[in-house]
Amino acid sequence: MRTSGKLVFFHSELDTLNLFSNQLKQEFETLGYETFEFDLQQSALSLGLLYEFIQKEPITAMIGFNMPFFGMQLPSGENVWEVLDIPCINILVDHPYWYHNILMRTPRTGIVLSIDRNHSRYIERFYPDIPFTGFLPHGGTPAHHAPKPVAERTIDVLYAGSLFADYAVSQKPDFSLFHFPAEQICKNSIDWLLAHPDCTIESVVEEQLLQNGIRLPDEELRIFISSCVYIERVVSSYYREKIVGSVATAGIPLTIYGDGWGGCDWIDHPNVHYGGRIAPEEVLVKMEDSKIVLNTMPWFKDGSHERIFNAMLRGAVVVSETSSYLEETLPSDTWISFPLHPARLEDLPQQIKHILASDNTLQSIASAGYRLTSTEHTWKSRAQELHRDLLSLL
Repeated sequence: MRTSGKLVFFHSELDTLNLFSNQLKQEFETLGYETFEFDLQQSALSLGLLYEFIQKEPITAMIGFNMPFFGMQLPSGENVWEVLDIPCINILVDHPYWYHNILMRTPRTGIVLSIDRNHSRYIERFYPDIPFTGFLPHGGTPAHHAPKPVAERTIDVLYAGSLFADYAVSQKPDFSLFHFPAEQICKNSIDWLLAHPDCTIESVVEEQLLQNGIRLPDEELRIFISSCVYIERVVSSYYREKIVGSVATAGIPLTIYGDGWGGCDWIDHPNVHYGGRIAPEEVLVKMEDSKIVLNTMPWFKDGSHERIFNAMLRGAVVVSETSSYLEETLPSDTWISFPLHPARLEDLPQQIKHILASDNTLQSIASAGYRLTSTEHTWKSRAQELHRDLLSLL
């Protein structure tokens, strides 16, 4: 049987990204692609095996998440993928400002996809030499069995994610490298974002510069923004702790997994179970036994997050911070959404208590979410989109 093409996937030290990659790989194999897994932790060995893989026919594309493979070079200094003329698809599941150095080494065969439409616009503006960029939402990972009824689940509210408040301070740049009051610009940006959480970080940083009479060309502005990524950690951690803490202090049974929560003054409340960091696959298992999965976004204002789709696919009710994309995509009967507005956040614990009181309400929302994501928002669906809209055109 003639294959649809040949694809290379990347295995890294990050379990979450490997989970995404494996899901895509499985579906592409179903679609008829021959695949190869490049282990970034054994690059020399993988390059040799890759050479054997490409002998019979050309590779359709290489696909990876947040990958530094864009910049791989030969001893001559030439980009490996340019020499081999292989399209390289890099799917960024975080904001592009985290990957400035990688993006600057994008080969002429490079394609960058983002899980937030604002991120795509950011790349188009600040990295105009990248040949192609586009939007690809997150996908979810389904179970191999039907979801457990909500009434039989033992976890009332699950939150799976880390808190970066303390870590954020260590990510501050050397402000003396800039010829303007960079530290004050960042402080003003943080203050504005905390008061106006619907704004993107890049738009606020640029506006704060302009208000101080500083107009940087895009080449300098992208360097400054990428140097100040700690701002995201600060503002997202503030709201993450505020949201999760409000549920904890309301006395709602709450189970938390992830790093950084041990210092919260409510973490020892009797209604709170804190289990620390667990593997991504274990999180999925916990979702299968959860009535509600509480979710916050990493300051994505026009994109998605895999926790939302994973929770729905595991038959849980999603209560999540919203975005423009999610509001357009998810019908109101499939989830409970909230914006980062003080009045809505004050009402959130009572809203959660209200829906927890009715297994029928929970089951109705969970079933609607499961039906939707099973057909439209798995990594299988994303593989089909990539096959139809991109790979078939290469």
